[in-house]
Amino acid sequence: MARHSAPEFQSRSRCLLDGLARRRSRWLVSTPESRHAKPKQIVGLATRTTNNAESSPSAAKIPLLWERFSNERWPERLEKVGAFGPTIAVYSAYESDASGSYQLLVGRQVRDSRPVSPPLQIVSIAQGSYLAFRCSGPLPQAVIDGWRDVWAYFARDNVPARAYTADFEIYADAGPVEIWVAVQDR
Repeated sequence: MARHSAPEFQSRSRCLLDGLARRRSRWLVSTPESRHAKPKQIVGLATRTTNNAESSPSAAKIPLLWERFSNERWPERLEKVGAFGPTIAVYSAYESDASGSYQLLVGRQVRDSRPVSPPLQIVSIAQGSYLAFRCSGPLPQAVIDGWRDVWAYFARDNVPARAYTADFEIYADAGPVEIWVAVQDR
């Protein structure tokens, strides 16, 4: 089940962007692990946004998405369409890179991509290479710090290039949140 509320995420993107420059030369809290993901289908609620929009509390859409997902009890409601497993937040349909628009879908995994009715959507996570960052600590600060680590890591030299296909956060019931970032195969 999602553990977020709108006020908690109001400054998420602003914090992420502000922290990048400061964190570039600092030690990373989370060292990524190389992982290989199998293809997945995620069903849930989605919005389209930019990091720039998310830096302004009056324009931010992500806090509203998490609030709706939680308040309308979507983690439980998704079971009616065959969803299982933990809550997963998928960043996909990237316009370009971290500076362009993207879609964020918050939901749970399903075994197939049968048609769903609005407001639900389905996003596919392709099989591929990923770097996984672990985010320990209280939410949402742990995830905010995790994305700071992601951006600082990819700002360094001699690291794999981001693929900008689909990145995702896994919110397991117990343990740290994991941020999986798609990377290009070398």
